[in-house]
Amino acid sequence: MRPILLRLLLGLLVFSAASRAAESDPLARPPAPHPRLLLDDAALRAAVAAAQTDPLRAALHRRIVASATADLGTKPVERILVGPRLLDKSRTALGRILTASMAYRLTGDPRFAARALLEMRTVTNFVDWNPSHFLDVAELSLALALGYDWLHAALTPSERSEIRSSLQRHALVFAREAYAPEGPKDKRLWFVKAHHNWNQVCNGGLLAAALALAEDDPELARLVVAGVRRSLPLAMTAYAPDGAYPEGPGYWGYGTSYNVVALALLESAYGTDFGLSAAPGFDRTAEYRLHIQGTSGLAFNHADGGARIGAQAEYTWLARRFGLATALAHSRSLLEAALAGERSGRVNDRLFALHAAWFPEAPAAAASAPLDRRFRGPAEIVTLRGAWNDPRAVFVGLKGGSNAVNHSHLDAGSFVLDAGGVRWAEDLGPDNYNLPAYFGAKRWTYYRLNNFSHNTLTPGDTLQDPKASAPVVAFASQPARAFGVVDLAPVYPGQADKLRRGVVLLDRRRVLVQDEAVGLRAGTPLVWRMVTGAAIDLADPRQAVLKRDGRVLRAKILAPADAVFAAAPATPPTAAENRNAGMSVLSVKVTPGRGSARIAVLLTPQDDGPAAGAADPELVALADWK
Repeated sequence: MRPILLRLLLGLLVFSAASRAAESDPLARPPAPHPRLLLDDAALRAAVAAAQTDPLRAALHRRIVASATADLGTKPVERILVGPRLLDKSRTALGRILTASMAYRLTGDPRFAARALLEMRTVTNFVDWNPSHFLDVAELSLALALGYDWLHAALTPSERSEIRSSLQRHALVFAREAYAPEGPKDKRLWFVKAHHNWNQVCNGGLLAAALALAEDDPELARLVVAGVRRSLPLAMTAYAPDGAYPEGPGYWGYGTSYNVVALALLESAYGTDFGLSAAPGFDRTAEYRLHIQGTSGLAFNHADGGARIGAQAEYTWLARRFGLATALAHSRSLLEAALAGERSGRVNDRLFALHAAWFPEAPAAAASAPLDRRFRGPAEIVTLRGAWNDPRAVFVGLKGGSNAVNHSHLDAGSFVLDAGGVRWAEDLGPDNYNLPAYFGAKRWTYYRLNNFSHNTLTPGDTLQDPKASAPVVAFASQPARAFGVVDLAPVYPGQADKLRRGVVLLDRRRVLVQDEAVGLRAGTPLVWRMVTGAAIDLADPRQAVLKRDGRVLRAKILAPADAVFAAAPATPPTAAENRNAGMSVLSVKVTPGRGSARIAVLLTPQDDGPAAGAADPELVALADWK
């Protein structure tokens, strides 16, 4: 009897020690059964039940199934590089695997599990996942990790073994080197020290693989988690202090989606994100996403990113996590709009299936967000708007901050303008990444990337300094008047003693863009530019009439008295660049006689409202704006 009691006592002591270790070290706990990542079976059952009473969730589930159905007959991806990248194929495979896997979990239809398995087996047989461009590895790693976890019960032992081997051979083989205490020696793994989207995407992909296989190699999972906990905060410094993303809203979606995936993976596996979500500004980045979208529905697409922006699952996760009811309501409206569009067929968002895991329930109440915001940080952004929930209201975005951040353009002082549901002042966005030295020595020669194609002020033909920063030096928000002022002198070193741009929203209906230069270098002209897709009428050279989509905008020069508008196609200097068809540049060129100048242009929507016939505002020095 005594040996039995002794064994029981020893067993209790071991169990007690293990329990204490698990409490102090979440990684000491054995992994939960599959599926455990992002959406376990209990959460799935709750989602399916919720679809019985929430028509939006029901529509979402139908769309996921419809998209997976549309993919049933498609051929799997092939290993074809575009330039140095496999990324297009990685992303296509990711979208197919996640969508089919989620459709299987929602319906139990074995066709969807088989289609996801086909895609996984195809990329498993690739010779590699192109580790020289590690984003390609990361996206396929996430694809197979979630496919393996979500479909675990539907896979045979040999199929599981095949996918495990692929993740180990193509992705996790790099983990020990990437997360070595002294840092990686393999130059392909530079992302662990990066402060931008590469860090977030690559860490998220490797983490997904490690956690999917945690029961098979717990020590490797521990190593990867520790490495991610050291590396990911470097990228998350970009959100400080106010949540703006320096790489623009396009890359906000890319980097932040994987950042959220990484945090959600940790929480679903271990019940904690180890404090990573407490990074300064991360709790406010959903507010950046809220404010960066104009009234036209387009984003203020500073840096390398397009203006089109829509429903994003990570936006919902952030709004829910940080209790941002206004952002949650906005995210729900975006999903409603997405589901009200094309009602069948595949979706373009490869992470669309994650909406089922992070669904925007209707908030009980959502306070109105402020009309105007200033975001501090590497990218300094000012947004001003006439109203929320009115697609015809005026919206202005003004760009300051650093030209030196990843994916930046030379766009300090640039603005975009929406009114009447139309984007009047446009940012052309990025060009083809495969242009020679697009990210190298030729970057600032490309029209779309330099200040000559942005809605900013330029002394002569001077390029902005790509290492300089233009701070926002003034901001105010009042019921009838809101403005921001940017100091442009630092980005044009040696060109002027003082060079500032102010943008003010008057009576929430009109926009005044006012530029002031002091000590301008002798003989140097100042060039004011605005890129637009509107037709331009210059019958009166001091008042341009812009027409687009049945709407009219008047641009009027208030100063100087002898300045006139000019218009020209927004044509780049080389044939290899995007031709910008349908885009024009409205410009004003002034050469001051004494080195000082003021250019003031009033932009007024002609919608038969009070603004159309209002008197011109009195011009006041930027230093006296209040």
